[in-house]
Amino acid sequence: MKISQPHPKIKIYDNVYSWSQQQSLYLKCLGSPFKIGWSDSITEQEKFMHSVITPDMWEHSAAIDPSLNDFQNTLFGCEPYKTMVDNELCKTVVNCDTLSDSHTQHIHPNQEVLLYYANTEWKDGWGGETFFYDDNGKEIIFSSPYTPNRIIHFSGELIHRFSGPTMLGPKFRFSISTFYWKIPEEN
Repeated sequence: MKISQPHPKIKIYDNVYSWSQQQSLYLKCLGSPFKIGWSDSITEQEKFMHSVITPDMWEHSAAIDPSLNDFQNTLFGCEPYKTMVDNELCKTVVNCDTLSDSHTQHIHPNQEVLLYYANTEWKDGWGGETFFYDDNGKEIIFSSPYTPNRIIHFSGELIHRFSGPTMLGPKFRFSISTFYWKIPEEN
């Protein structure tokens, strides 16, 4: 695994999972029960497809869906997730973006985010980038190309947005975002 830190509030982990683990996570994305709607912005309520897994669902996963247990064990079994063990899990979201999707800038207040790029193949020119902005939302401070098997750990207060695939790419761009409540800083 390769680790880099392009910004004080962004840490990149590349080559996180084995090939079989990548395949397993990707197949789980393909089979997720997607819903239309999004809560990052009132204007985007009916635009995007996502599948939410709450802490309660993780806790009772074996009874609900035994494959969710394997998904959880694979996803949370790597180093970036292990660094979050002291944080309270808020939710996990599987995003499914198509070429018609274009997200607006948004934040996740009081949260830490682990964003995993789940497609197993992605080429230059296929889009899917994640953009991080300055505090005013005017200048891009970092742009991550969609890189399979990459996890980006970032502060939810960072203004960001992501783009869907281009017409050259696959029909679906999958990502798995896991949100944790920030631990209050001690004085």
